[in-house]
Amino acid sequence: MSATASTDGNSGRHSDGSHGHWKLGLAIFVIAWVAQACLWALWWDNPTHFKMSFLFVWPAALFMLLIWWTFFSGWSSEVRYRSVGLGLGCVVAFFCVFRLERFDGDMTPTRITWRWAPRLDQKSRQYLEQLKTITPSAPEADAEPLVASEEDWPGFRGPRRDGVISGVTLRTDWATRKPKEVWRHPVGRAWSSFAIIGDYAFTQEQRDTDEAVVAYRASNGQQIWQHLEPAQFSAAEPQGGTGPRATPQFSDGKLYTLGATGILNCLDASTGKLIWTTNILVDAGTPEKPVANLPWGMSGSPLVVDELVIVNPGGTEGKSVVAYDRTTGKKVWSGGSQVASYSSPTVTTLSGERVVLMPVGTGLAAHALADGKELWFFKWQNSPLVNSALPLVLKDESILFGTGYGVGTVRLETARSGNDWTVSTKWQTNRFRPKFNDFVVHEDHIYGLDDGRLTCVALDTGKTVWQSGRYGYGQFLLVGDTLLIVSEEGVLFQIPAKPTKPEDPISYPLLDGGITWNHPALVKGKLFVRNAHEAACFDLE
Repeated sequence: MSATASTDGNSGRHSDGSHGHWKLGLAIFVIAWVAQACLWALWWDNPTHFKMSFLFVWPAALFMLLIWWTFFSGWSSEVRYRSVGLGLGCVVAFFCVFRLERFDGDMTPTRITWRWAPRLDQKSRQYLEQLKTITPSAPEADAEPLVASEEDWPGFRGPRRDGVISGVTLRTDWATRKPKEVWRHPVGRAWSSFAIIGDYAFTQEQRDTDEAVVAYRASNGQQIWQHLEPAQFSAAEPQGGTGPRATPQFSDGKLYTLGATGILNCLDASTGKLIWTTNILVDAGTPEKPVANLPWGMSGSPLVVDELVIVNPGGTEGKSVVAYDRTTGKKVWSGGSQVASYSSPTVTTLSGERVVLMPVGTGLAAHALADGKELWFFKWQNSPLVNSALPLVLKDESILFGTGYGVGTVRLETARSGNDWTVSTKWQTNRFRPKFNDFVVHEDHIYGLDDGRLTCVALDTGKTVWQSGRYGYGQFLLVGDTLLIVSEEGVLFQIPAKPTKPEDPISYPLLDGGITWNHPALVKGKLFVRNAHEAACFDLE
């Protein structure tokens, strides 16, 4: 034969031994696993990157294996091309039949639905279209201003922004008396929570191309009013999605809201009438394409204290934290030059001075409430510059500050000598990593989610006491001596806040279909919950 090779019709391989190229395919496979093992070793204490490391290795590895198989494997062209066609056909068929509709906080697909099934967003659009056909009774222009009672929930995580509720007794016999659903309906996409004053439940939503501030009846979920702002923020990846992120803040008859694009509004809480508005990113002098913003958008809820509304645009040249006059909207002061992050400001007293604590992208900053001067800064930084959890100030004025992405939590102590401040570390741990999940303190222990796993930490030492169960990146409240957790999957759990490891927690499914990152709110035994697609109210008293 003049040909140098022939084909074995039974095996489909070339008979010249070129099928020995399997060693190249094996090498690609081995190198991929070595790279994967190296990333696992590098990120063993960072569950988010640990899981996402598959995305860094295997798409490239599979592509290289496809090239090897198609051109260098040594099998006959018929076998190679048919197998590649079959594989690609299976992939195309899968995505023709199914779609990935939901990703959790670690970028893992958690909801796969039929391609022809209605999208979660479609249900919201249908509901919002129905609302347009209903003409609600407009609020009276001269309606009495709303007044908050001690039982109300004026803003993010409650009256003190600590997620702690006292004086409420929850029933525990959910097996015989389940949480009673009061109302439920779709909502526009957002990661906002509720502020509840009387029979008004305020939240923020994305409605088509408008950011909306909406007031619902707390008693039945019916819409009272809406304020629309032509703005639409959308994150560049499937997790963040479209819509506002912050929670409205009520104060003295007015509602203060911050949209994802930086629009700060002051509205009449009774009627939704606009009193004043500004864009905090433009005010801070950060115009880039056309305005500099965070990758996941402005997320901090405005802090209203005394006559000020305080926000964190993250501007340079002394414009990181800005205070506006709550009546007129005029800028009162600004301070600091730290990059912004996704948390909200809080106010406390340290060494006799009222201080604004502001988590920023690189750590925790403290500003004088009087003039905005940055008093001190503590660097506590992770790779994506994401600090989302609120700091908690303890009775001895020490501060708990935690973050995710493998960094952990620190307990800080501050001291003041005249105008000089010092910040020291009492303890730190990377075994308690609240990513964007706020935690609570009860008696001598901290309770929170360590990258999705419920964790109890000794307050005095920072040592882990126990870990139990996985709740994803959910949120929770402390009600008396009970933890009330709404998991990332929208399931409600009731767990004793005790230093002994819990067994068989009571649970009840609340929401279905969407990732539940929104914080719950509890008023007079009524639990208000929502995610990006649906809102509901349940009676737990």
